[in-house]
Amino acid sequence: MSQYIVLDLEWNQSSRGKEGSVNCLPFEIIEIGAVKLDENFRTVSEFHRLIRPRVYRQMHFKISEVTHMSMEELEHEGLKFEDAVEEFIGWCGDDYVLCTWGNMDLTELQRNMVYHGLEIPFPFPLFYYDVQKIYSLLHSDGKQKDSLDRVVEELGLLEGRPFHRALDDAYYTGRVMASVDLGR
Repeated sequence: MSQYIVLDLEWNQSSRGKEGSVNCLPFEIIEIGAVKLDENFRTVSEFHRLIRPRVYRQMHFKISEVTHMSMEELEHEGLKFEDAVEEFIGWCGDDYVLCTWGNMDLTELQRNMVYHGLEIPFPFPLFYYDVQKIYSLLHSDGKQKDSLDRVVEELGLLEGRPFHRALDDAYYTGRVMASVDLGR
């Protein structure tokens, strides 16, 4: 393994709650952010794309509150989901391990890919690092699910980047990875 791809996604959901959700797509991805790290956890490259929503065209108030994104921004600057994912997969290259904070991002990425008729390019079973889980195993009971912002502050890694934007959260997750022993 030569590189780590630290992935973070932001997604929207029905503004009407579960009643307005599409069963096979409860969360629609609206932003992909990732950092590529070398074997020493140094940033090699960054990837960021906004995605134009097709399913949930009204921003859920909580999503807007947390991400500070607007539908206008996504409509004007966003790509089609298929194009953004194709660019992301190409950017990843061939030799990498995916890393996320928690286990939902990869589930939602694959669910969105299936919804849009895209082939899943990842091997099955998908090997990845859940950095949140690793951190919990090393610093707690293995069950604690600390938020990324709390861990970043605890480790003294806070920089001028905001939380709850895909690229910034991927960046911070990479910084946490660099500061903990992953058994190397």
